[in-house]
Amino acid sequence: MADKETVIGPETQISGEVRGEEDLIVRGRIDGKVHLTQTLTVEKGATLQADVDVRHLVVSGTLVGTIVASESAKLTSTARVVGDLASPRVIMDAGAAYRGRVDMGDIAAARAAVGSRAVQRPAASEKPAIRPAPPRMATPARAVIAGKTAAPAAVAAAAARPMAAVSGTPAFASPPAFPRVAGAMGAMTPAWAKKKIRRR
Repeated sequence: MADKETVIGPETQISGEVRGEEDLIVRGRIDGKVHLTQTLTVEKGATLQADVDVRHLVVSGTLVGTIVASESAKLTSTARVVGDLASPRVIMDAGAAYRGRVDMGDIAAARAAVGSRAVQRPAASEKPAIRPAPPRMATPARAVIAGKTAAPAAVAAAAARPMAAVSGTPAFASPPAFPRVAGAMGAMTPAWAKKKIRRR
């Protein structure tokens, strides 16, 4: 234990990265990352959702994240820990709940792995890229001229054809409308409808 220590009270919540050269006792909540050269103590009722890199670790509360303890890590009977743990010395009291992987080998490699994952992880403030919606494919319209259905290619060619200026009148910006042909509707009227019309 160091001569100096910092206490985070039960009503205090910290979001971000915490660094220090002295002991840290957490009774509140930390979301982010904790890097200490001394001891981190997570008391009962405290919650840490962070990647931890410390010298000594004592957990009696809840800790979720990747843990690197360069000398020792102790989980008391009330500890609830989820995440990978790397430390040369691990102590778990009866009743401690732990889910993850324990590595008691090369601590430097475990610390480097944690650092690489932190670089690859996107920042929380970054918004995901919004993909534009694919363009809608317009269905070519079919026109009825004098009782006959015109092909889509003919309709498109007629619409794209510019109107010539007649007697000094400028051409219209919009394509011309197809002329209505007299008797076109009569040609399209079915035979049974014609009979009803004649009876009336």
